Amino acid sequence: MLLDALMGDDTPTDSLRLGVIRVTGPDAGEFLRAQLSNDVSRLGPDRHFLAAWCDAKGRTQLVLRVVATAEAYLLLLPQSLIASALKRLRMFVLRSKVELADVGARYGIVGLHDADAAPQVNETAIHDGQIWLGLPGSAEHPGRTLVLHAADTSAPDQALAADSSAWLLSDIDAGVPQVTAATQGEFVPQMLNLHWLMAVDFDKGCYPGQEVIARLHYRGRLTRRVFRLAWTGTCPMPGEPVHDETGDLAGQILQAAGDDAGRALAVLKIEAAARNGLRAEHAGALTPLALPYPTPD
Repeated sequence: MLLDALMGDDTPTDSLRLGVIRVTGPDAGEFLRAQLSNDVSRLGPDRHFLAAWCDAKGRTQLVLRVVATAEAYLLLLPQSLIASALKRLRMFVLRSKVELADVGARYGIVGLHDADAAPQVNETAIHDGQIWLGLPGSAEHPGRTLVLHAADTSAPDQALAADSSAWLLSDIDAGVPQVTAATQGEFVPQMLNLHWLMAVDFDKGCYPGQEVIARLHYRGRLTRRVFRLAWTGTCPMPGEPVHDETGDLAGQILQAAGDDAGRALAVLKIEAAARNGLRAEHAGALTPLALPYPTPD
């Protein structure tokens, strides 16, 4: 059962450790453009962005950070999802001249807070052969940078491991969502706030789930979205249910970090998020906190 799996030996942060898929070949750009919610034709070696890979029903299977280099596209996503992602993505290659490979072992991935040379959001910079990616900031850390460096070289000074609790809290405070095996296929991108994080291009051509996603954007009403929450007690697990004070299901935890206290992102019913007494299934009370970007409900 899902709850049994959630309460297993893994920690809440294990499933969020990042890996890297390398996409190469003459058709790599067109292949990714036809698969992702964002338009890779707008990228160059100085740009990167978030994107979703969805199923035909518009449900998000992967949240990726797409990095364009002179030789390839690099897809950053949870390491725990890479094997299944490669298997499914390769099904769509068909006759395209595209190769996909797990190259996570080649890289160290670390984070920096408020570094002097930090790129702007969605900008890419190269420093001493390292790839620096400017990320959305938070109230505490307005300048955040993800750094990819060769695995056999040193990380920058003051760097945090990208799977450390401190960096994962930084992602949560920036309101940047991630899906894991426990939450794959549960939410359309707008429920993950991805349209507010410039991860959905509503003007580009077709991709899996595009009709559903566009219909919600142009004709629908968003009833669930990501909220930031404070927790105390036991750190919630990805996929853990959230209930309101009446016991009704209010939503689901996406990611959480901290020790005896911390923060989490959860997809909640918008009407339920304003109620008192939100609780995670096993973690106890949850308190809503502000996100660093507008969420016009």
